Amino acid sequence: MAPQELIDTIFLSDKRERFLLLLLEGPTDIKKVKEHLNVTSSSILPQIKKLRETGLVSKDDEGIYDLTTTGRLIVENLSPLACMLDVFDSKESYWETRDMDVIPHHLLENIGQLGAVEVIEPDLDHMYDLQPQLHTNILKSNHIKCLISFFHPDHIEVFNSISSAGKNLELIFTGSVMERILAESPSDMQKLIERANVDIRLFRENDYIPSLTIGDDFTYFCFFNKSHMYDHRDIISFTEGSIEWATQLFVYCRDLSVSVSYKMLSEIINGSE
Repeated sequence: MAPQELIDTIFLSDKRERFLLLLLEGPTDIKKVKEHLNVTSSSILPQIKKLRETGLVSKDDEGIYDLTTTGRLIVENLSPLACMLDVFDSKESYWETRDMDVIPHHLLENIGQLGAVEVIEPDLDHMYDLQPQLHTNILKSNHIKCLISFFHPDHIEVFNSISSAGKNLELIFTGSVMERILAESPSDMQKLIERANVDIRLFRENDYIPSLTIGDDFTYFCFFNKSHMYDHRDIISFTEGSIEWATQLFVYCRDLSVSVSYKMLSEIINGSE
């Protein structure tokens, strides 16, 4: 089979693509296929037949479907591409306007880990409020990691509120955000840094790294656009892969950050007075 024909066979049918990715997890029967893919026999069987004809899928005497050796090799190598297409699928207008150059190359290559994401468009009546999807999911989490690269006047108040409830916070602020907070609410920042369940760090490498929040079961991203402006268009994901990818980005920035102590904060505040 020609390479283009093979690509068309896999990617021009959502059912065929999802079926192959399901078989990558292990052999299965038609009943489980219909349950996992939420399809009917009449809709999936013609797609399975085509995959069997191309030699990617086999079926034994007990009706169990599996990837052939060739099929497994191909699908294993196409799986990262399929995941990446899933991230960008039907969201081109969002991603094509984002500044992706600030993402470390090794993470950009694996952005398919994000999986299915939801683009959150700004509500013009509440443009400058914290997004409800973010606030609600933060409140449901017990351990929150945040990389903050744009200033929001409610950030410190929210962080003080959830940390006073005993939740663990790891916060990384970019230099420009830290300067703005110290200029507008130094006492609130001092209150936050005094809490034993809060770790605060300062990241000075790049002011336009995406803001992100990682909770117990969600990730929330605020990417800057290509003009280095935050336009209130965010994405949220609840996949394990998105949490893993976001955590890698957070750790990358944490390793390049310095810990902010109470003494250091006092010196910054007193020095600016």
